[in-house]
Amino acid sequence: MKYLFHSLIIFFISHSVFAQSNSPCSAGLITAPPLLVGVTCNFTNGTTAGATAQSNAANGGNPSCGQFGPDVWYSFIATVGGQVVIQTQAGTITDGVMGLYSGGCGALTQIACDDNAGPGSMPLISASGLTAGQTYLIRFWQYGGGTGTFGICASAPALVGTNAVCSNQVPICSGSPITFTANAGGTPAQTANPGNDYGCLFTTPNPSWYYLQIANPGNLVVDITAGSDVDFAIWGPFPNIAAGQAACNNYTAPIDCSYSTAAVEQVNVPNVLSGQVFVLLVTNYASIIQNIAVNNGGGTASTNCSLLPLPVELTVWEGKHVSGVNKFNWTTQSETNNDYFLVQRTSDGSVWETLGSLDGAGTTTAVNHYSFTDEKPFIQGAYYRLKQVDLNGNSRFSQTIFVKTDQLEELSCYPNPSKGTFHVIIPDGVKQEAIKIVDSYGRLLEAGAVETSSMLQIQLPEEFKGIAFVELLDQQGNLYRGKTVVE
Repeated sequence: MKYLFHSLIIFFISHSVFAQSNSPCSAGLITAPPLLVGVTCNFTNGTTAGATAQSNAANGGNPSCGQFGPDVWYSFIATVGGQVVIQTQAGTITDGVMGLYSGGCGALTQIACDDNAGPGSMPLISASGLTAGQTYLIRFWQYGGGTGTFGICASAPALVGTNAVCSNQVPICSGSPITFTANAGGTPAQTANPGNDYGCLFTTPNPSWYYLQIANPGNLVVDITAGSDVDFAIWGPFPNIAAGQAACNNYTAPIDCSYSTAAVEQVNVPNVLSGQVFVLLVTNYASIIQNIAVNNGGGTASTNCSLLPLPVELTVWEGKHVSGVNKFNWTTQSETNNDYFLVQRTSDGSVWETLGSLDGAGTTTAVNHYSFTDEKPFIQGAYYRLKQVDLNGNSRFSQTIFVKTDQLEELSCYPNPSKGTFHVIIPDGVKQEAIKIVDSYGRLLEAGAVETSSMLQIQLPEEFKGIAFVELLDQQGNLYRGKTVVE
């Protein structure tokens, strides 16, 4: 029989006035300061002092409730479950009004407005159906005008995750642990999916469902770590993901399960094979709000990480050749725990080299733009990709793109092939700014050069053999290229 002991943690929060914005956006980006959506309401002090009443379209237009006055804005990110409760409390403002908005800068849509649903004549908004991870905006003002102080908070108590039923199971993989906030008061798995055989689990409170696909065979080990009592059951093997999900609500006896009083559990399934799929249920017996970590690691088997969605929503990834260099740009619509990007290239598709790195934006729903320049591109063109690295060290790759080195003008080189000494004919009217000789990997070669009005004589080191490329940049920024084979 299980015995459950509860501990009480009390947080003392000092209240200070939280900077807010008189406008929701600046330069096309959301600049309204964020409110943390907690499981309970923790009021933050705010003020409308110094604000003006802005009712133009870029600032939300005219709200649909309450007499308008000087307004201030906040933002928040919707959590899993898509619910939020926004509460206010009186300060020197005792009659406030509040609006809730969705959409991007310059295209805001009011989705709720309240005058006095909260205590006294203060507003309160309870909304559902929000998109998890989406940024929303809150607008507050004093009824009829005037300025003053107030309190505000955003909360989403006892949210139930989207994977609380087996039809919505989500993937986990080797080396990519998932940490989630378990729920209290959620529907038990035995109630939501009564057709499954739950084996040793006498109760199934606050469930979370996952699946894994085996990449390399061996012994599968999954660690489950929490602060208080958790349990699990695992089913399989299934031949593929579709079969595992289709069997939801008809799972037979699990192949491993635990109903102990421990806060740390370990799943063990021996001799799994590549391609097999397993379905994992984690239950929060403690029925308190707590963080639970699920990590497939420690065993000899590994699992398929390509099933996981990219933590970065990449909307633009492009490169082009400009005046002797390759320039790259990429844009993210959102980022989750993004530590940094590596820019990598290859000439043959097998050996990749890292050219440089750029810091990521961590976790954000704001649009971010990045750029990078390959100063020494391969003459024959190359393949490029981004390696995105999480804060925990996990990584994903972008699509691979090919950047062709445009031949603006051809240079004539003779003799071709050569023995290391050759001539380059300079086109009529061209005044050179710079010249370099590189090998097929873009590495600069030491070379001697003798120039006349219409020709260059190039002398390469005796030990060099292979293809030598000549790159000449004129005073107008035009690039000329030629090559010779050195025997």
